[in-house]
Formats: sequence, C-alpha cells, structure tokens
Amino acid sequence: MNRQEILSQAKENFGIEPDWMSDMPDSVLEQYWATLSWVLADTKMAARDKALVAFGAASAIHCGY
Repeated sequence: MNRQEILSQAKENFGIEPDWMSDMPDSVLEQYWATLSWVLADTKMAARDKALVAFGAASAIHCGY
C-alpha cells in the first residue's frame, strides 16, 4: 500500500488527514497503519478492548508515549 492510499484511508476513518501521519517516513507509516487499521477493524474483539490491551501493554513496559 502506498503513502497516498494510507492517507486516504486515514482521512476516511478520522475525517481529516492527520499531520503527524503526513510527517512519518514511508516505512514507518506502512507499519503503523497496518497496526492501526487492525485496531480500527471490526473483529471478534471490540476496538475498545483492543485499545485497552494496547494501553495495558504500554503500561507494562513503561512506555513513555
């Protein structure tokens, strides 16, 4: 997936094209979007629960972000 396709999908999901995504290098953007699109997707696990797992993992590793 190329940069323009990713940014178009982000705009579809968020209603805007986030500046912080526009500033990412292509390789980082592709990896980040793959993860974020999984979080936003409808699966057996609700997006809310996926976000809680991510927050829990970030907390467990003392992530500064």
